[in-house]
Amino acid sequence: MKLLVDIGNTAIKFAILNRQKKIIVFLIMSSHELVAEKNFRQKITTALSKINCNLTDLTLLALLSVRPMWDDLIYQLTLDLKIPFYQVKKNLLTDRLITDIPNPRNLGADLIVGSYATLNLFPKQDVILVNMGTVTTISLLKPGILLGTIIMPGLEISAEALFERAQLLQKFDFSYENVILGKNTKQAINIGLVNGHLLAITGFVNQLASEVSKPQVILTGGNADYIKKLVNYHYDKDLIFHGLVAILQDNNLI
Repeated sequence: MKLLVDIGNTAIKFAILNRQKKIIVFLIMSSHELVAEKNFRQKITTALSKINCNLTDLTLLALLSVRPMWDDLIYQLTLDLKIPFYQVKKNLLTDRLITDIPNPRNLGADLIVGSYATLNLFPKQDVILVNMGTVTTISLLKPGILLGTIIMPGLEISAEALFERAQLLQKFDFSYENVILGKNTKQAINIGLVNGHLLAITGFVNQLASEVSKPQVILTGGNADYIKKLVNYHYDKDLIFHGLVAILQDNNLI
């Protein structure tokens, strides 16, 4: 079995690719939890046991990371388990994805992997990829070519900034409001945060759609839950892992 690890800015996700080539996400922890190596190992072991697996079943580890501070901890795990270690932007080739940007070396690993997933999902279609993570990115792709990306603060980052700077506003679990104007503070904030984020995304998507031919819009990321039922986009919660698997396949590791 292959262990797939996605270290994001906010969360760290662990998945396995089992013998039937099925992706199973078995553990999600916040990034700040990855502090003690002992605790980290125990969390993985416990989570694997719940899907009837253990560490000795693993034959390879593939890492996607945007937090280099944790990379060595993951690498050490592979040394202890004596299994091969592969990392996007380190020792995995992604030649099938062409980038139409001046300095592709600065391209984030998450953007590379997400874009790579679209090559397998919609190989002959133009794609607009919306990734609602810590930041929200909206990328435009022609078949096999990443044309560029829009980056804006993620929904939760925007909420944190609002509550931190406006001290009289209380934190709460925000959600979409099916109204134009708020009649109380909570409703008004929801409209500004969630509805506003939705309007920004759909506005950018519509703008980008005019640049290509009948694009497929894909939605992913942890914050996509807030809007996935409000848009007619193809939703894929495990898109990053699908991209990581596609890269492993292209490197003849699966």
